[in-house]
Amino acid sequence: MPFNIPGLVALIKRVRADLVPATSAAALRRTDAEVLSRVHSGVAAGLYQHQDYIAAQSLPDKCDEDMLLRYAQWRLGRGYRAATYATGFMECEGQAGAPVDAGTLFQAPDRSQVIVAADTVINGVTVVPIRAVVAGAAGNLDGGTKLTAVSPVLGVSDEAVITSGGMTGGVNQETLEQLRAAVLRTYRLVPQGGSADDYETWALEYPGVTRAWTRRNWVGPGTVAVFIMCDGDENPFPGEAFRAAVFEYLDKKRHATGELYVLAPKPKPIVYQIRLTPDTGPVRAAVRAALKALILAEASLGVTLPRSHQDEAISGAAGEDDH
Repeated sequence: MPFNIPGLVALIKRVRADLVPATSAAALRRTDAEVLSRVHSGVAAGLYQHQDYIAAQSLPDKCDEDMLLRYAQWRLGRGYRAATYATGFMECEGQAGAPVDAGTLFQAPDRSQVIVAADTVINGVTVVPIRAVVAGAAGNLDGGTKLTAVSPVLGVSDEAVITSGGMTGGVNQETLEQLRAAVLRTYRLVPQGGSADDYETWALEYPGVTRAWTRRNWVGPGTVAVFIMCDGDENPFPGEAFRAAVFEYLDKKRHATGELYVLAPKPKPIVYQIRLTPDTGPVRAAVRAALKALILAEASLGVTLPRSHQDEAISGAAGEDDH
């Protein structure tokens, strides 16, 4: 049976009844018992609240940030995953032998900046390694993005362009709830030396991977396919470079035998046509957010998202009256 913590009003009534019998209401008005009942009840209420707080810290599903970080160090051996820098290459053109020093800054049209990662000597059109100045997903840029030198470089064109592979690998710092989910997973799933759950756990350990699924015997006995998603990126379906990095990480964790594949799911877009009542900007935004949350919660490999669940999500959006 759960223990119900009494509120302040209930405590005052309880203490008042202990001090003076209910039949002595007149005597209560002529004594300091009313003051004592309120003072003692306030202290008792504070103690109950402190005990309630301690109880919440005892398990990672409800504990606060400081306690969760202690659980994470214990169960995962780490705290928050730090944000990572996007990296890639750009094409520069200039005079043969002109140097582009490491640390040279270039700027994209959205004012985000990249920095040259290594000293490079230009020889016509030359590929130069670059890194985002600011860590996080904002540093990921599409291939073909034009860059402009912040300060002129002698013998080198001020204009450059990011190569077709784009700048990838920028991941935002892990959020509190993402860390909580990682900690809870260590309690729910016991390592079994290479089970399907183990592959998913290992994949989720890699920065940027938010969801993972395992399929055994993917192309025959002894083969394992791990599908991954990066919901924090503008394009949540990871490219080849990112999948190769995850493969390298998993390859160090898994059994020596067997054949491993790291793949991105094939997207199946859902095109919505919704007539809302009332049809306003805030209601549309609420519906978009509700559908996005539903898809993140229920979408998986090869599943069908029930129409009733989608209707329920739309109906639950703030301000929606009918659709």
